[in-house]
Amino acid sequence: MSNPPSEQFDVLSNALRVFPEEIYRLNYFINKVNDPEEGISNIEIACVNVFNQLYGMMCALKESKHIASIYEHDAITTLLCIRHVLQHKAGRIKNNLRDTFIKQAKKVVLVNYSASDSDVIPGQFYISASWLQDGIQNSNNAHRLPAITSYLNLDKISAEVEKLSLSLNETYLCSLPLITEAVRQLCINYGNHFKPTGFDSDVYYSHFLKINPINTQDYAIVT
Repeated sequence: MSNPPSEQFDVLSNALRVFPEEIYRLNYFINKVNDPEEGISNIEIACVNVFNQLYGMMCALKESKHIASIYEHDAITTLLCIRHVLQHKAGRIKNNLRDTFIKQAKKVVLVNYSASDSDVIPGQFYISASWLQDGIQNSNNAHRLPAITSYLNLDKISAEVEKLSLSLNETYLCSLPLITEAVRQLCINYGNHFKPTGFDSDVYYSHFLKINPINTQDYAIVT
């Protein structure tokens, strides 16, 4: 059985705080201790923990009979489907940091969403678009992939990337805006079913109720 929604939101809020902290600490592992592997591993673990706690939050809402399905809203569904891939497929979340620092990838395309919104800070952790698509396609969430592809604007992005003689195999999607929109949807649509119970949840609850939506149609491609 899941935590009660209010308690689970506090756990999710803690994960939301830790994830960007690990991103910001990456420079320390690169420049101070010369160990990017540890810094990248910490970021990967923190990102997956956000997905896990979002899943826990949706399960808590469903078990409390506030929602009929955990797969509601494209932003939330996208992250839950990525989590499902990680739960049922061996390996790490494929990302730009490991592929560039560890595997020495030569060509990388980064996609930032809500690119024209100056309040949206991209961060440094981007998820592989092809890994995301392939993983979901080969899972029991394959029927959700068309809606996710449309939400992330992947067909249009793919066409633009191909003009650069590249493909989605070299394309990575910024994780922070995707997480931001999922949690914003959670708070906007279901916030009346839970309340802050700690410092982190108090900060994030009010924050996500007032921020602008993430616009996945407004994107920038960075090479």
